[in-house]
Amino acid sequence: MSVEPEVLARARARVLGALSIPASEPVPAGLTAAADGARVWLLPSWPDGATPALLEEYQTAPMPLDRPGQARRVLAAALRCCWPRLDDAPWPGDQAPVAGVLEVYAGMSRGDRELARRWATGELRRLADTGWLLLDEDAGTVRPGPRVAMWPEESLASLRDLLRRLPQPPEAPGE
Repeated sequence: MSVEPEVLARARARVLGALSIPASEPVPAGLTAAADGARVWLLPSWPDGATPALLEEYQTAPMPLDRPGQARRVLAAALRCCWPRLDDAPWPGDQAPVAGVLEVYAGMSRGDRELARRWATGELRRLADTGWLLLDEDAGTVRPGPRVAMWPEESLASLRDLLRRLPQPPEAPGE
């Protein structure tokens, strides 16, 4: 039994998450490339007409999450910190301290700020696992992930408006 390369590539991307390869290597069929300097991030390209609802019906949702509302708020907080020039494209964005993202998220939340930071830390990891963010826990930094590169320009206006309403990120030392 032979499996089409596109189907195999999407299955690998689902299991392994966003993978990167050197820019000199060819992009396998069934995947879309998001260039980032010398590397290219590989993301599944879904068949034409495959809406998020259809993908979820077949249990192939591109971003399975336990708490999608919270994950969206954490992603918004990260973008608020990593996308300072909203007139520019969000990808590749800037690197930002995780502490700043957690501070913005805590400012968006009600209740216990320390609990909000703990929840947000877990969501940052899940967002990194699914390619929405690139998280460097050793350095304590985050930046937009390759999935952000796939957003069409016409969908960014409402996101820009939302991000302008979020709390300002804390200033980095020395600014």
